[in-house]
Amino acid sequence: MKGNTTTLGRGGSDYSAALLAEAVQATTLEIWTDVPGIYSTDPRVAPAAKPIDEISFSEASEMANFGAKILHPATLIPAMRQDIPVFVGSSKAPEQGGTWIRREAEHSPLFRALALRCNQTMVTLTSLNMFHAYGFLAEVFNILAKHKVSVDLITTSEVSVSLTLDQTNTKGGAPKLPEAAEKELSELCRVEVEQDMCLVALIGNHMGESRGSAAKIFGALKDFNLRMICYGASNHNLCFLTNTDESKDVVRALHKELFED
Repeated sequence: MKGNTTTLGRGGSDYSAALLAEAVQATTLEIWTDVPGIYSTDPRVAPAAKPIDEISFSEASEMANFGAKILHPATLIPAMRQDIPVFVGSSKAPEQGGTWIRREAEHSPLFRALALRCNQTMVTLTSLNMFHAYGFLAEVFNILAKHKVSVDLITTSEVSVSLTLDQTNTKGGAPKLPEAAEKELSELCRVEVEQDMCLVALIGNHMGESRGSAAKIFGALKDFNLRMICYGASNHNLCFLTNTDESKDVVRALHKELFED
């Protein structure tokens, strides 16, 4: 720790550094990693990815939650509680600069970045009893809670609901629906479990308020099969599932349309 800046170098825990910064009320928190800051997407997927000089806490949290590996999703929570600006840079090339994460970024573009999270499990529950009925979703979530199954994303129609399983308690692989939970759900409705899928998340600002943005996004993806689109619940993200074998092509197509001149 130097002055009022908390720094924990390579091998240290980002979250530990954030907790220390909160405890000592540091004025800044520095996170040193293998890359010079946060990019518009993973440069290994899209070589034309651009570095981001400044980003808001909300945007960075969305990126971390949806798969960007620069920061763990929990890292920013202590910094956000104390409004501590966070700098992310490369310990191998500090001269290249990095990314500042602040409560509010000076520039808040409509589209900020793309994140990719694979090993996704989608569960689709179908029942005619859902049609113009109430209580069905309550029963579903009571069963999931009983078996300690955490849900990540969800979409619904008149007779079906699709959801993805949270990866919090998994160790690198795709989360699984417990057999006991699947058996109990099968007594209520038809259950279909699909794996080998990836989640693509587009991170930005005021996305639900911008006319024409959806046309631009989905126009770039007209040649791909998209699954379980989640849009409107947050002004900071639009996300959808796609097959793993074409997920990187999806990211490249979107990045070319939205971020490359």
